[in-house]
Amino acid sequence: MEYSNIKRWQEAQRAELDWWQNWRRLPFYQNHSFENNRREVLSHFLSPSELNEAHTVVEVGTGPHGFVRYLFDQAAMKIGLDPLLCQFDERPYPNRNTCYVAAVGEFIPVKDAAADLVLCINVLDHVMDAGQILREIRRILKPGGRLLLEVHTFPKIFTPIMFLDHPHTYHWSFAGAIQLVRTAGFRIITSRQFPFPITIPLKSWVTPNHWKYIFGKHFARLSYVYCYPM
Repeated sequence: MEYSNIKRWQEAQRAELDWWQNWRRLPFYQNHSFENNRREVLSHFLSPSELNEAHTVVEVGTGPHGFVRYLFDQAAMKIGLDPLLCQFDERPYPNRNTCYVAAVGEFIPVKDAAADLVLCINVLDHVMDAGQILREIRRILKPGGRLLLEVHTFPKIFTPIMFLDHPHTYHWSFAGAIQLVRTAGFRIITSRQFPFPITIPLKSWVTPNHWKYIFGKHFARLSYVYCYPM
């Protein structure tokens, strides 16, 4: 790993931590429920039987409000991984079937073929090596296991200017994200795109640090891929 890549990752991690420490102050999230959002996302991809059959669930990049915090109560084991885990103000805590580990996705501390379902939501554009993380996810999935991946994607026309977005280490178009998943050895079951789920208040148009949200609302998409290892 090149030193410049590590520095860029460290910058991305600082930006991510800052967002989680301050998200409640943003007008876009005043009435936001992470639990409801997580439930809605799963309803688009996993059937009730798939939810019930996920005995071991791993979330890579769980953050303070991840899927394993709120959902999959019937699972035998839920594991949430995040390198910033010990620094979150709203950090989640383990319970009878949930454990949390401060770890990077490039080296997942889970044995081979252990997971029925892996979730990786809004993570790959903050990491050191997106391809390595997908290979690690493939390693820990059982035969027939599933990955639900989400990345923020942008129209390819914006690629030349996305280097200005230093808090993110990667930027993809939807086609680029699909190719990334296939190159890592996954077969796609379904993929969907959704608009950025925020409402922009008028005052944000004159608030410089809100401009990235205005850009995201108009041009970014939440691109989901539901897939399994070949």
